[in-house]
Amino acid sequence: MNTRIKRFMDHKGITSSELADSIGVQRSNVTHVLHGRNKPSFQFISKMLEKYPEINAKWLIMGDGDMLERGATQSSPQLFPQNSPIPDVGSPPIKEEISSSSIKKPIEPILSESEQKQAATPDFVKKTEKTIERIVVFYTDQTFREYGPTK
Repeated sequence: MNTRIKRFMDHKGITSSELADSIGVQRSNVTHVLHGRNKPSFQFISKMLEKYPEINAKWLIMGDGDMLERGATQSSPQLFPQNSPIPDVGSPPIKEEISSSSIKKPIEPILSESEQKQAATPDFVKKTEKTIERIVVFYTDQTFREYGPTK
């Protein structure tokens, strides 16, 4: 199956990282599958078929038939193909006018200055005497930034 997945990736012109990101699995998972270390799980296969509906499932799983379903193109599938009935979604919701006088505001208790400071301090800060060594922020593009105390 790993050779068929490689063949599909070549057809789509995507890398293993792009495949992993598009189907929502870890990049190492795709790498292990492509190199034959692991066999793809049911979840892996179902995510591929869900993301890329043009793949012929029988071809992907068993190697039978053509790689793509008949009539599939490289473009994304149409939401409502020609000659298919468009579902009735009903009428749009009615917008109601809301006046500011109809909104009830919660009553906030009056606290002393020291009580306000105590209430504003998160619990994890109150319960520990430890100091922060560093903070690492991870971004969705697989980069990160590390912050430490200023010296």
